[in-house]
Amino acid sequence: MRSPMSRRWRWPLLLTAFALVAAACAPDDDADVDDDADDVDTEVEDDDPDADADPDADADDEEAEEEDPGEAVEGGTVLFGDEQEPTILNSFLIDGNSLVTSKVSSNVWPGAYTIQPDFSLEPSVIDGEAEITEDPFSVTYTIRDEAEWSDGEPITVDDMIFMVEEIYDADADHADQITTREGYELITDWEADGDKTITFEFEEAYAPWQLLFSEILPEHVIAGEDFETFLNDEYPDISGGPFLFDEWDQGTQLRLVRNEDYWGEDVALDEIVMRYVPDTTTLTQQMVGGELDMYDPQPQIELVDQLEGASDRIDHEIGLGPVWEHIDFNTLVEGLDQQYVRQAIAQGINRQQIVDTLITPVDPDAVVLQNPFWMANAEPYEEHFDRWDHDPEAARELLEDNGCTEGDDGIYECDGVRLSFRLGTTGGNERRELAQQLMQSDLAEIGVEIDIDNDEGAAFFERLNTPENCDGVCDYDIALFAWVGSPNPFGNLNIYGCEDGELRPQNWTAFCDEELTDIMLEANATVDEDENADLWNEAAEMMAEGVPIVPLFQQPQALAWDNTLTGPQLNATNQTQFWNSQEWAYTE
Repeated sequence: MRSPMSRRWRWPLLLTAFALVAAACAPDDDADVDDDADDVDTEVEDDDPDADADPDADADDEEAEEEDPGEAVEGGTVLFGDEQEPTILNSFLIDGNSLVTSKVSSNVWPGAYTIQPDFSLEPSVIDGEAEITEDPFSVTYTIRDEAEWSDGEPITVDDMIFMVEEIYDADADHADQITTREGYELITDWEADGDKTITFEFEEAYAPWQLLFSEILPEHVIAGEDFETFLNDEYPDISGGPFLFDEWDQGTQLRLVRNEDYWGEDVALDEIVMRYVPDTTTLTQQMVGGELDMYDPQPQIELVDQLEGASDRIDHEIGLGPVWEHIDFNTLVEGLDQQYVRQAIAQGINRQQIVDTLITPVDPDAVVLQNPFWMANAEPYEEHFDRWDHDPEAARELLEDNGCTEGDDGIYECDGVRLSFRLGTTGGNERRELAQQLMQSDLAEIGVEIDIDNDEGAAFFERLNTPENCDGVCDYDIALFAWVGSPNPFGNLNIYGCEDGELRPQNWTAFCDEELTDIMLEANATVDEDENADLWNEAAEMMAEGVPIVPLFQQPQALAWDNTLTGPQLNATNQTQFWNSQEWAYTE
């Protein structure tokens, strides 16, 4: 019996990838965002369709009493369990571009907009919607009069200018470590009207303009510091969000404390402590056993049953979000540098079996994902990777048509390269490890040998980077992980783009197709929703042909919390579950 607070959510909005999802994630996810909440199905599924016909009014009254959360009180600590720990805390740098880092930074640094659970965007530090002009393209922001930093200094346009002039400066010493400058590099000029209003002019239209300034830093504190190191291991004693950074005991936990001078609504909690335990099973045991107050695990088959078995103490939500699992090919590795080999591997993997075995028991609506840019429950979704649906005979034929020969051990050799590759992921994640085993078995049938090669959490992601940062060829062959989405596919340019042979900062596959890059650039300059969607689908078709990745499925997302807490709500975007942490409170 599902607890009354257990819900299943669906997002029919436009979803896709943006940021690294470390260990389940990072990041992670809509041409123009549809602000009409009525278009989003957020109804609670009723386990008993005849419940409304129950004549027992007393039973209804009793259930209503059980659902009454009680009166919120001030104070208390939330112990939040996470299987992954940040590498660094600077969310602007490549090593800090992960969901777990965002869980910290989103509590401290204010943003222009906040991504809601339904993927709409709500103004946050700005006073109402920003104003745009289309020809020429410009965006005018007005910061709330009451918005100020915890040291009493107002949050002003100088902080936004600082972001453009210094943080995203292409000539800064840290420029090669910035995750992306997308959108900011298009800003050509600006004009301030007092301390709180500023108009930025762009050289061309920029479709995801609402996602700019998602985190704003205090110019009066950060200016002059070494940005590659200053925010990595700790934050200064200042915040524009509901919480302040207190301390990080690396390998164990990180503590945030209430910003007593927060300009927004009152913050109820005294502190949030993030506990890092790199094992989903252990985290679940701790959650069910009362050692944690909240966590957002990747739902495993047994996990849902355990949470529902503890429904007297734990509330939870489950739904398909924009976090999508896939495998990346390192196209600099011998063998994987051949497109036909990648195509054969894609065709050799029984993706439907993976979904049926690992995902459908958790979410019956799960499907094989056939597009890397639009999720299956998005209106613009088109199936492009279905050309590689499971067909082991066709995969073998593809290899043999390209001159590959099968060895005595059943493994093919192509141009002198034995098709034996490492498949790595985040160790300790049961579902991913099971997926690896299924793929290993599938690929053995087509003469491709797979050795499983995992690392825990952040250590695995340290092996993935652009070749310029890992001495030419990064330390992986095939990687299984996820990206977390944003309300616009624009971030994919940073992940799969290149220019004049130079890879974008997160192009870990080293796949370079400049025609693909041109299409993504055009999409990011196309504000019209339908035209934008068509361009991203054209890009998806090219990805399906080149196969630098193979999409697998959208992850079911889960959030579980102690039912004496009010306020938590599943938010599967890169805004993270901490999107409304200022609203969390314990009840009497």
